[in-house]
Amino acid sequence: MRFDLVFLLRDSQSAPKSFVLSMCHGQKIKHFQISPIEDEGELYYTLDEGHTRFTDLTQLVEFHQLNKGILPCTLKHYCTRVTV
Repeated sequence: MRFDLVFLLRDSQSAPKSFVLSMCHGQKIKHFQISPIEDEGELYYTLDEGHTRFTDLTQLVEFHQLNKGILPCTLKHYCTRVTV
């Protein structure tokens, strides 16, 4: 089974209130910290220190399905949970 271009979002274990985008690219797992930032009382999520901001994680994913931004490629296939 090929897992290239599969991605998922998860809670960050090292940074409270943050998330991580994990993706498989080039048959290697890469992790990108999604940081919450507050600006004038509004909460945003960013992968690039605030250069590109999103009001929610869905917006972040939808943007990166069309634009790679700082990622090595656009997001293609979300990982689904499989019950064994």
